[in-house]
Amino acid sequence: MISSVPTTKSKALRINLNSDIYGTFAEIGAGQETARNFFRAGGASGTIAKAMSAYDKDFSDAIYGIEADNRYVTETRLKKCLGHEID
Repeated sequence: MISSVPTTKSKALRINLNSDIYGTFAEIGAGQETARNFFRAGGASGTIAKAMSAYDKDFSDAIYGIEADNRYVTETRLKKCLGHEID
């Protein structure tokens, strides 16, 4: 029996080929694996402008600032990432 359930690769490729979608992967947590799926699916140059990990502390601190509690995986940090990237 042939499954009609789309694969992760086919879903990522469909998004990559959509000319209305272009932007940044700014992630905290497992987002690196998500971004990797988009790169591996093909056509990512038309979708992904930048991939940023909040775990890269030097770049993250330079772009989003240093958290008062020195933590990286927090709701506050996520909001800073989203606000910066959306702007």
